[in-house]
Amino acid sequence: MSEYLTIDVGGTAVKYALMNEEAEIAEKGEVATPHDSQEEFINLVVGLYQKYQDRVEGIAMSAPGRIDASRGYFYTSGALGYLDHTDFAALLADKVKVPFRLENDAKSVALAELWKGSMQGVANGTVITLGTGIGGAIIINGKLYRGSTFAAGEYSPISTRLDLPFDTKYMWANQNSVGSLIGKYAELSGQDASQLNGRILFERANHGDQQALDALQWYCQGLAAGLLTIQTILDVERVAIGGGISKQPLLLKTLQDTIEKMAAPYLAFMPFSLPEIVACTFGNDANMIGALYHFLNE
Repeated sequence: MSEYLTIDVGGTAVKYALMNEEAEIAEKGEVATPHDSQEEFINLVVGLYQKYQDRVEGIAMSAPGRIDASRGYFYTSGALGYLDHTDFAALLADKVKVPFRLENDAKSVALAELWKGSMQGVANGTVITLGTGIGGAIIINGKLYRGSTFAAGEYSPISTRLDLPFDTKYMWANQNSVGSLIGKYAELSGQDASQLNGRILFERANHGDQQALDALQWYCQGLAAGLLTIQTILDVERVAIGGGISKQPLLLKTLQDTIEKMAAPYLAFMPFSLPEIVACTFGNDANMIGALYHFLNE
């Protein structure tokens, strides 16, 4: 069975795995993400390829940014500014001897869910990833929708204050990043936010810590309001929530209860129904699985 090198570029680490065409993992690992130069990053990718060059038939990469997946071109690249406006596929062409494909990270998650996860059989849906920002991807008629400039589903900049001129401090990402949830809990409990994380918050919330529960309720109110806004535009049948905290059943239950209560007074005249809300199937391997799907099928 053919094997492929799959790579997931994150802000702090570059994960990689050797997968077959069914996304079964033979081995995997991770290295620190280079932040100094484009050359250093290219050398990292080439080094991973050289490690497996006698085994792999292609390289599939997931990365942040506004990406033309048909060309392997970075218009933007998130925290890795040295990759902005870079024809990355062209830079690799004379350094690797196998085909290379590149896809946006949140769109890779959606492709993984379409292929083998929670979006199988869904005609219209959206994937929302919760982390340092709010990533997203849109599925229309069973296919990933990239948008006119490859930016469809980039939900982070949605304004939470439509009564004010646009201001980055009112971006949805600033209210519903995981960091904002931790910050709210720190505020309510009088603790140092640097000593808290999502695991601690949910462990305490699951044991009835009222301040943790209040922080989660506040967080889900913002998340529900954003989802209702998206629903007025897309009218999707299913929303899949990704990111580390999506594995917490309490998050999904609180969000479902909140969105139902929030929408109840308006459903009689709203022109849409509420979507089903589920957790994404895949965890840390989702980006690599979706990148492989893009390589094999798109």
